[in-house]
Amino acid sequence: MTTLDDPGRLLAVWEAAATAPPAARGPVLLHAAGLLPDLDAALDLPVGTVAALAARLSVDSFGDPVDAVLTCGCGEVLDVALPLEPVAGLPAGVTGTVAGGALRVRAPTARDLLAAGRSGDPLGTLLARCVRDAADRPVAPAELTADQRRAVDAAAEELAGAAAVVLRTRCPGCGETVVAALDVAELLCERVAGRAPAVLAEVATLAAAYGWAEADILGLPAGRRRAYLALAARRAV
Repeated sequence: MTTLDDPGRLLAVWEAAATAPPAARGPVLLHAAGLLPDLDAALDLPVGTVAALAARLSVDSFGDPVDAVLTCGCGEVLDVALPLEPVAGLPAGVTGTVAGGALRVRAPTARDLLAAGRSGDPLGTLLARCVRDAADRPVAPAELTADQRRAVDAAAEELAGAAAVVLRTRCPGCGETVVAALDVAELLCERVAGRAPAVLAEVATLAAAYGWAEADILGLPAGRRRAYLALAARRAV
């Protein structure tokens, strides 16, 4: 089981999150955590697979549920206890057929999302990359009928799994239903960012007190690191 209990690994994920493009954040974070050793292969995983793995890493590292904040259109701020364990267990599809088998839909990957982001027509780019006909030939988005587009959209949402989870809760202020998409990778980034400052502070304290290098401090077992921190605090009094 891979977790972020190791402070060096947590800081590696924190640093990777600062530079990763949003479309590739999930695979980049999982690679930095050591969960996916090959980044190129990680970028080609279905987005649902990546989201489920990120949810599992979040649960195993920080616990469950996670406290989330939603804002209603009326301005009410809602605190929500969000369980990620069910999200981590959602299956992710790879391909599906629609329109009586005439079209094959592939779950998008981070590499597909990156290509769409660089395009002037993101949706058209995704369709061109992820939809093929029965003979395995690319399908031009303009050639799809309205019914085929709806069928493709429905299949893509089903294949997305954990990457297509939507939160729904009722606002106590106005009574309306608040709906928000769940970005598991972004949520993992926030949890890592909440823990990283404490680790950095420990490194800074021990480095100042004893002149140790960061790698040596991060390599200390947690109990021994806490003991040295206590000693440093007594020395500073």
